[in-house]
Amino acid sequence: MVQRFFKLDKNYILKEAQQSVRQELLQQMVAFVKEEYLRQSNPLGLIDDTVRTIQQAEEPSTRQLHDFYHILAGIYRYRHGSNQLELLFDGASHFEKYQQEWCSIFTEWYRQFCQKPGFIKAVLEVSVFYPKDRKGQLAEARMRAFLSQQFNDLRIHKRYGILQSKTA
Repeated sequence: MVQRFFKLDKNYILKEAQQSVRQELLQQMVAFVKEEYLRQSNPLGLIDDTVRTIQQAEEPSTRQLHDFYHILAGIYRYRHGSNQLELLFDGASHFEKYQQEWCSIFTEWYRQFCQKPGFIKAVLEVSVFYPKDRKGQLAEARMRAFLSQQFNDLRIHKRYGILQSKTA
C-alpha cells in the first residue's frame, strides 16, 4: 500500500527517487553524526568506552531511521514537490534531477539538525547504541518529536499525514 502524506502527494517519480537513495543517505547521515559527536563532545580526542563504541561501529544500523527518513521525505514533497513535470534541457531525466535535489536538501537538513545536541544523541542511540533485540518504538517517537519541533509549522500524524499547523 502506498502511503500518501497529503492529498496531492502523487509525485511518484520523486517518491521513487527518494527511496532509491535512502540507504546511502542514511549511512552518510550516521557517519556525519558520529563525526559531529566526536568533534563537539570530545574535542581533545580522549578515548573512553563511548568514543570507542562510536569509532568501532563500522556499519551502524539504519533500520530504526527508516521512519524518520520517510517522514522527512514526505515533508520535502509537501513543501517543494509538484506534480507538474518541468521541461529539462540538460539531458537528465526527472528521476536523476529529483535524486540530486533530494540528496542536496537532505544533506543540508541533517547538517542543520546536527547543531542540536538532542538530534545527535537520538541518532547515535538508534544507530550505534541500539540493541538488536529491542523494539524501536521509543526511538522512533524521539525522532518524530524532533521533527515536530524542527518543523513546527506542520503537524505530522500517522493516520492523517502532514497537516499545516493552525498556529502557523
